Amino acid sequence: MYPRRIFIVLICLFFLLHINVSHAQNIQTLNLSEAVELGLNQSRMLAIGKEKIKSADAKIDEVKASRLPALKFLTGYTRLSDVPPFIVSLPFPGTTPFTIAPVILDNYVMKVSAAQPIFTGFKLENLEESAMYAAKATYSEYDKDKLELTSMIKMQYWSLVKAKQFVVVATESVEMLKAHVSDIQKLQKAGMAQVSDILKVQVQLSEAEYRLLEAKNQMQLAMMGLNNTLRLPLDTQLNVTEIPNEQVPDASLESMVDKAIMIRPDLKASELRVKAGETQVKVAKSSWYPQISAFAEYNYNNPNMRIVPARSQFDQTWAAGIQISMDVWNWGLNSAQSRQAEAQLAQALDVSALTKEAIQIEVMQSYTLMKQAVDKIPVTETSIKQAEEQVRVVLAKFTSGGAIMTEVLDAETALLLAKMNRVQAIIDLEIAKVKLEKSIGSTI
Repeated sequence: MYPRRIFIVLICLFFLLHINVSHAQNIQTLNLSEAVELGLNQSRMLAIGKEKIKSADAKIDEVKASRLPALKFLTGYTRLSDVPPFIVSLPFPGTTPFTIAPVILDNYVMKVSAAQPIFTGFKLENLEESAMYAAKATYSEYDKDKLELTSMIKMQYWSLVKAKQFVVVATESVEMLKAHVSDIQKLQKAGMAQVSDILKVQVQLSEAEYRLLEAKNQMQLAMMGLNNTLRLPLDTQLNVTEIPNEQVPDASLESMVDKAIMIRPDLKASELRVKAGETQVKVAKSSWYPQISAFAEYNYNNPNMRIVPARSQFDQTWAAGIQISMDVWNWGLNSAQSRQAEAQLAQALDVSALTKEAIQIEVMQSYTLMKQAVDKIPVTETSIKQAEEQVRVVLAKFTSGGAIMTEVLDAETALLLAKMNRVQAIIDLEIAKVKLEKSIGSTI
């Protein structure tokens, strides 16, 4: 009986330890830089961007290869159906018919050929240049994706910090109201308070507990969002350790706009796409020029058709030459391709101009938001000091019988809102700085 109980106890302890270890494994402490590094390393979007870069680099190699001599080898075997041979009979007495083309049923082909483009209307040169611009644009687009992901991680991180601080403030409010309930109950027993006073405090406590639940829910949602971006299990409990910094850059708006125009990767990408479009126009116009290429080939066939009469044996022959071709009339195909390339270039120019305008507006808006957040912080600090003083005065009056519980509750509610506004203002400043960094394209 006792061994069985011991066995059951050991099993229960094992499961409890397993649960505790699993729970501990789902807790992770991160500062801001660690969160950004983890998110960048785990991002599928950046992994896709790296593959795009590989594809763009391979495209350059493909175009370069087309400018070099191409060497090909061809071999094959063909079995032909039997047909009568080509026999010639002379119209003279005593002559014997002779075979001009004997029937050879087994045909073997081996051929090595080489071709080298000499002049293509500058098509290959422009294709290589266009591929290089496109590859550089792909690199810049990867930097843009990395910048946007970094910005998103930082904003989600600071949103989680704000949600956790809201929970702290809401918890303090609940604990304070619980203490008030206990105090007012003691006063009611001593005949110094009425039942209605107790009910008022309990109503305020219920509201505070509701706010605490809402704050915890918001914290969990913010945590799940950050876990999803970092590709962590959604139930991971994150301990965020970064402390908000109220320092702001002292650079002028004009210098920030100029810096953004210089280094924003999406603007660089759009400008590179314009250059690629310009070379594509040249590629399209290359069809108006003659195409010149050199070729050479070596044949080792059985039978070799250049040898007459044909004979059933392997013979070698070779050929070399230059080929010139030019479109004389193709119903406007070259013209249509040129117009298409020019229209795509015009689109790329408009996209680049729109990107530049959007960057300027984004920097101005982010800079304005940062300045507004800076101005809010001292206002919230003053509000907290005033609310704390109001609570002190009202509590003193309540203790001496000069104030009622409703006034105390109103003062403490005002203090709670002031503290939440302070948290909101500080985190708004951090998020505004993140947005400004993203709009500029670098840290500030």
